[in-house]
Amino acid sequence: MSTLNKLIAALFIISLLFTGCSRNVPSDSKGSKNISEEQSKKDKDKDEPKKSGKNDSKKEEPKDSKGGIYTEPGMEMSDFYNAFNEAMGNFERAVNNYETNDFDLFDVGFDFIVPTTKIVGMTMYDYLESGDNAKETGKNGKYDAVREKNGDIITFSQSMTNEEDGFSSDDLKGDVKESHGTLDTKNNTLIIEDTIKRDGQLISRAVSEVVMLPDGTFVAQVIEMPKKLSDDRLEYKGTAYFVHCSKDKLEIIKAHFEPDIDFTYKSIIGDHDATPETMSEGYEKVRQLIVEDGKATAKKY
Repeated sequence: MSTLNKLIAALFIISLLFTGCSRNVPSDSKGSKNISEEQSKKDKDKDEPKKSGKNDSKKEEPKDSKGGIYTEPGMEMSDFYNAFNEAMGNFERAVNNYETNDFDLFDVGFDFIVPTTKIVGMTMYDYLESGDNAKETGKNGKYDAVREKNGDIITFSQSMTNEEDGFSSDDLKGDVKESHGTLDTKNNTLIIEDTIKRDGQLISRAVSEVVMLPDGTFVAQVIEMPKKLSDDRLEYKGTAYFVHCSKDKLEIIKAHFEPDIDFTYKSIIGDHDATPETMSEGYEKVRQLIVEDGKATAKKY
């Protein structure tokens, strides 16, 4: 399993490079920050003289969100991702050591990495500009990106249009890729929606939600409808991952749903009692991964 997981992670990183996501982001299993890049940002803030003038005097000052999992104002998105990645990372060794002869379960480690890889790009918004600003704009690779902070709420978005065909055969010139999200640093909730449009029509959509409960437990769900497959012989369905990650136990249920790009879903934000079992109600459950007491087990439904 360890070799398979490393291969999957490597393929994901390569895909980021080909879609223009070239910023430095946390890469180790514990979610450590890129120390040199973050320190450079802090040093720049310290050394830059503050400009005075009418425009500066009217500039909105964002609310200080330092405290709890948030270590530095302006780095909240990285801090939230790191907290989730670290909580999940506590179970990585057991997942890597899982072995099975069942073909339907041999890649269950992929279910483990989906929730974090789906949101890792959020960390790049913290580097659009130096400092802690009410609004920041810039580039996330080839994406035009915006990060806005209003009190406890951080909204962010990015978009790009393919100028030429991409690396894969279904990544075409003219495809419009967008991402929109909100991080609530008071209630520790995150929602991100990623879409791809072709000729004005929605062809791919994914929704990711992550909630950190007061005791440090994370509840998450990823619901995605991929682009239609070119090979009609392959099964085309939506896929969902439902996660409950506490200090001592990790549970993930993978499920399918009928193809529908305009799928509806039940949000887990505000539902502190959500479990993979309740979240997956109404879906076609495929398999379950549980890690507890240093051991991973999996089963099919």
